Amino acid sequence: MEQRAVIKFNAKLGKSASETFRSMQQVYDNQCLGRTAVFEWHKRFLEGRETLEDDKKSGRPILVRTPEMIEKVHSATNMCMVRIVSVLIFKASSIIFSDTLRSLVTKSRTFSIISGVRANWPS
Repeated sequence: MEQRAVIKFNAKLGKSASETFRSMQQVYDNQCLGRTAVFEWHKRFLEGRETLEDDKKSGRPILVRTPEMIEKVHSATNMCMVRIVSVLIFKASSIIFSDTLRSLVTKSRTFSIISGVRANWPS
């Protein structure tokens, strides 16, 4: 804001954009606005602009909070949580099934060795 006020002041004094930019570089050093920004603001002030603030942005609003949107977010979150829980349950049951199967195979091998019955188990 301060630098825009300086640009506005220089434009009203009749100084060129180049003069304004050079003097601002001396004062603000590496904190100075870029050349393009200085020239654009200088032009706006010469064209009669008075305000230093940015123009309001057009287009889509940044935040939309309506009951419908809140419901959509909740619904999507719930569906996502259901999927996560389903995957976790599936993984857990797979691990339990694998452990149970491994245990049964080990017991069956032990039983077949003890009883003398030879089963065709993969090695």
